[in-house]
Amino acid sequence: MKAVIVILLSVLISGAALAQAPVNGIYKSTDLGGTMLPGRYSESWFPTPLAVNNTLNEQSWNGATLGTQWHWYCPWILGKLLLFSNINGAGNGTMIWKVTYTGGYCWLDGGGPWAGGDASYLANINSWTAIVTETYSAGVETGTVRNHNATASFTGYNQECMSLNVTNGEKLGDTTGGPLPADYPLFWDWIGCAATASIGEWGDIDGITFVVTGCETVSVQETSWGAVKALYRD
Repeated sequence: MKAVIVILLSVLISGAALAQAPVNGIYKSTDLGGTMLPGRYSESWFPTPLAVNNTLNEQSWNGATLGTQWHWYCPWILGKLLLFSNINGAGNGTMIWKVTYTGGYCWLDGGGPWAGGDASYLANINSWTAIVTETYSAGVETGTVRNHNATASFTGYNQECMSLNVTNGEKLGDTTGGPLPADYPLFWDWIGCAATASIGEWGDIDGITFVVTGCETVSVQETSWGAVKALYRD
């Protein structure tokens, strides 16, 4: 009996550590007049752009250091759908793709604009979709921009109380022209979710809107010590 009570008490203690949900709000990146940092991204290639298993890595950027405020990492491409193409015989035009990702995680600094009391917040990504627009001239890609929509669930809190919208992810380079710059996020491999990939692309991201709505602790954390004792009175 004592062992059962000790186990339940440990659940209560761990629940207390997750008692301060992120504060509800709509948080925007600084370019939109908010206080959320913009960021930088990389996407590893397996082995070409927009291929299945290409893995995304996005981190905040304060002008000197990556990942001090937020980090979205390890969603990988499940598939893509061509929405539009007007590429002509000379190889000029635009292609627009809908790209679906699966998996991935999120980390938020507890001292960010959403601060509710926890030192940090972790989340599992539930959905991630990108619209990627590629521009070509004479068959050569001359620019790529992307926007993202994602939802996620914080560890220890109720389901899907967070959403993300990125309206401007601009590709700046890829490894066909040189190595990944040191101040951009590392290339991740979807296998094991580790920064072990070696080729891909990178760029900047801004136009971020991040929404937190109704995050609450899961129900098991609401049990009181008095309720536990009441279950085991002789």
